[in-house]
Amino acid sequence: MDILIVGCGWVGTYVAAEMLGAGHRIWATCTSPDKAGQLRKMGLHSLVADFDHKGPIPRFEQEVFDVAIISVPIKRKDHIDVASHRFTKLLTFLAGMTFRQSFFFGSVGIYPKVSATIAEDTFSDKVLDNKLLLGESKLKTAYPNLNVLRLGGLFGLDRIMAKYFAGKICDIGYQTANSVHVVDVYGVIRAMIAQESQGKTYNLVCPEHPLKKDVIEASAAAYGYDLPLGYSETDKTAKVVSPKRLISDLAYQFSYPSPLQF
Repeated sequence: MDILIVGCGWVGTYVAAEMLGAGHRIWATCTSPDKAGQLRKMGLHSLVADFDHKGPIPRFEQEVFDVAIISVPIKRKDHIDVASHRFTKLLTFLAGMTFRQSFFFGSVGIYPKVSATIAEDTFSDKVLDNKLLLGESKLKTAYPNLNVLRLGGLFGLDRIMAKYFAGKICDIGYQTANSVHVVDVYGVIRAMIAQESQGKTYNLVCPEHPLKKDVIEASAAAYGYDLPLGYSETDKTAKVVSPKRLISDLAYQFSYPSPLQF
């Protein structure tokens, strides 16, 4: 297959490497010349495309793809006008390209911070994070068959939760974990390609939701990191984002069903 990855960051690079190893041809954008060079050394076609710049965006000669994976983030610090401009430029870049299946990496951060079990349709749009909803909505309007994967906190490989809190006071230890291993991100994409999924929105998180302090301590023991100096109990939000729809539709079995296994 010919696969386009727009925004080849940490998770995109992992997916690209796996797909390349499976014999697919990959075209990928990134935001720095150094990263573009690294991607070319891996065997990808790559170019620098920064959708925050005002100037024209370079294009690939290839315009027909089997699959497009869009991994262009909206950060918490971004002003909504910046996010809107970014996705307008992204749509300009995609214009003229064709693909029979497309994916967008969203975030479970789109849901409010509440102690509740959350499915994809638990909340109305007016309750969702307006910036993250803007990104999804702009793409869905242009591509109604877009598959939206709302990712939990990404871990795996060099992303080990304990290393971010070693020797520190952790103020999120008593929150529930809504995380996903990068292996399962690729696994779900592969399953959705095989099933030719169209127009789906899924929460892509582990089905198990231990406390973050337990995840930190498990990864510290597994990888040899120091424990936090302590835990603040000021935030005990029990937000549980459910992947039941994904599991049911795809008959998907997580390689890492619990963050305690990362």
